[in-house]
Amino acid sequence: MEKIDLDGLDPDLEPVAEKAHRLARMGISALPVVGGPLMEIFNSVLESPLNRRRTETMIQIGEVINDLIEKHVLTEEDLQDNEAFISTVSEVCAISLRNHQSEKLEALRNAVKNSALPSCPSDDHRQMFLNFVDVCTVTHIKILHVFDDPQEWISSRNMTPPGWSMGAISSVLEFALPELKGHAETYTIIWKDLFQRGLLTTDGLNTTMSRDGMIAGRTTKLGAELIKFLS
Repeated sequence: MEKIDLDGLDPDLEPVAEKAHRLARMGISALPVVGGPLMEIFNSVLESPLNRRRTETMIQIGEVINDLIEKHVLTEEDLQDNEAFISTVSEVCAISLRNHQSEKLEALRNAVKNSALPSCPSDDHRQMFLNFVDVCTVTHIKILHVFDDPQEWISSRNMTPPGWSMGAISSVLEFALPELKGHAETYTIIWKDLFQRGLLTTDGLNTTMSRDGMIAGRTTKLGAELIKFLS
C-alpha cells in the first residue's frame, strides 16, 4: 500500500480562488445588511483555528498510518476491513477537535495506532477508553500512568525518591507529579473519580503504609488495559 501524501493536507496559504470568493462574500454582505461584514469576520476568526486543528489532526493520523505501513503492520486490505481501526480514526478526529492539550493528542494518536493491532481492546472497552480521554483531564491520564507502575515511572525519569520507610500514596503522587504539590483538593477528586470508574484499586490516598505499599501499582485490570491502549 502506498503511503499517504501529507503535503497536500497542509496548505501554507489560502488558495487565491478561495480568498477571492471570501472577499466577494464580504463585499456582497456589505449591501445593506447590517452587521454582514462583522459576521463574516467573526466566522473567519472561529473557522480558521478549527480548520487548522482539523488539518493538524489529519496530518497526525496520516503519520500514524504511514508508520504502520512502513512497519508492515497495516495493508490496504487491513485499512478497508478493520472496523475497529476505522471507527477509532473517526472518533479520534472528532475528539481531537474538542481538545488541545498535547498529552491528550498524543494519547489519541497512540489509540489510533493500537487499534490496528491484534491486541486492540474489545469494542466496549475501546469506546470507553476514547470517551475517557475526551472527558477526563490531563491529570487523570498522568495519575493513571504513574500508578500503573510508580517505581518504573520514577526510575525512567531518573528521579531520586526520598528515603521513604513509611508514608501515604499522596506522598508518592506529589513526588512523581510535583506540579500537583499543594493541590490536594484537586488531585483527591481526580483520584476518587478514577477509583469510581474502576481504573484504580484503592479509594483513599492518605493511609499510612510501608514503602513497598507506597510504590505498588494501583491500576485495576481495566486501568492497565487503558494505559496500554494509550501508550
